Amino acid sequence: MTRRTVRHIVDTHHHVGTLSIGAAEERNTSGAPRDPVDTHHAMLDRFGMTACAVMPGLQYERPYGIVNTREVNDAIAAYRDRSPRFLAALGTVEPLHGLALCREELDRMTGELGLDGVVWHTRYQGVAVSDRRMHALVDEATARGLPCYIHMFAESNLEAPWMFADLARNHPDATIVALDGFSASTQIQYVMDLADRFDNILFDTAICFPLLRPLDTFVSRFGSERLMFGTDSYADPVSYNVPAVLEELLASEMDAEHLENVFWRTFCRVFPAADKALQALDTSEENH
Repeated sequence: MTRRTVRHIVDTHHHVGTLSIGAAEERNTSGAPRDPVDTHHAMLDRFGMTACAVMPGLQYERPYGIVNTREVNDAIAAYRDRSPRFLAALGTVEPLHGLALCREELDRMTGELGLDGVVWHTRYQGVAVSDRRMHALVDEATARGLPCYIHMFAESNLEAPWMFADLARNHPDATIVALDGFSASTQIQYVMDLADRFDNILFDTAICFPLLRPLDTFVSRFGSERLMFGTDSYADPVSYNVPAVLEELLASEMDAEHLENVFWRTFCRVFPAADKALQALDTSEENH
């Protein structure tokens, strides 16, 4: 099957920071300092990606509580500002810090830092997705016009699919983007059920278990406006040798309109300012 092309490829799921999940971490052993943005650009270029959204890794240490969270949000905003290819930046708030501090930080994220959304990986943040504090924070984010990116990794019962149903049912006005939802064969069936029942949940393609072409099935049942291209990557070290889900999508039988939606148009509906930013990138590339 012929590998097709699309106008843009925007990855909605790039983490900045260190991945630490209990295994030995990969480190830069070359001895030469590396600029993280240059390294990130090189990764985008290597895989043919136009741009991405950036978000912190949620395993950061918090010995000073809210101070550390503010530092993380400051850092992701500053990182975003270093490249027009970082189309959106998401910060976080910690459910265990209490609602009052989270409200203050959400106001700072929108007012001072200009962050575009909130991301949680609750198994690293001490609560379940359906925790009462998460319900309150989804309301607070929605009131500020921020989409809620929430991980649904198959290995964690703290991020179980039924918890997303609980959030979607109780917060119908929220934009909930479930990350890593296609990460196991049985869980994919739960994703289909969630998509069937709740229009306010979107899904990214990260860590997709490819057997029986679940992304094709999803699009044929629910359309492409509910699906966003994502890879759950860390730019340094790069999380994969080849972004398999990218190749799977480009080799699929989806029509061109669906592919454009998945790769960038749905992203621009979630983040409207991204459309103009992509046009500016097009113009810059033409001028060079």
